Amino acid sequence: MAIKRFEIAINGLEELRAALRNLPQELTNEAGVIVQAQAEAAMREMDLKYAEHEWTGALRRGLIMTRDFTQTRFGVRWIVRNRAPHAYWAEYGTEMRETIGRKSVRAGVSRGRMAPLKIFIPIAMRRRRLMVAALTALLRRVGLIVTENDLMSEAA
Repeated sequence: MAIKRFEIAINGLEELRAALRNLPQELTNEAGVIVQAQAEAAMREMDLKYAEHEWTGALRRGLIMTRDFTQTRFGVRWIVRNRAPHAYWAEYGTEMRETIGRKSVRAGVSRGRMAPLKIFIPIAMRRRRLMVAALTALLRRVGLIVTENDLMSEAA
C-alpha cells in the first residue's frame, strides 16, 4: 500500500476524529484496536479500585463496556459506564444526610456524609490522554503532521 504524504494540522479532538475518518480501512482497524485496548484497561483499573472499597460489589457489577455501532466504518467508539444506582454518589460523594419520615422512630437520624471515591473520572481521563497519544502516534507514523498545541489541552 503506497501512502501519499500530506500535511494536516490538528487543533483539537474534532479534527483528530475527522482525520481518522479519512484514513484507509487498515489504519481504522489499527485505531480501533487502540481505542478498545484503552477502554478495556480503564475498565480493569476501575474494577480493581472499586474492589478496594467493596461492600456489596454493586459498583463492580455496574461496570459495563459496550461498542457503539452507530459510527461509520471509519469510526470506532467504546463506552465504559457504571450503571450501579449509586455510582454518581460514590464518585462525587454526598453532603450530610439524615433519615426523613413522619412516623418513623428513626426520623432525623444522621446518616453521615459519603466521601467521594474519585475513581471513575480520573481513570477515564488518564486513559483518554493515553488513547489520544497513541492515536496521534499512529497518524504520525503514516506521515501526518500533528501539532500538540490544542490537541493535548482538549484531551486533558
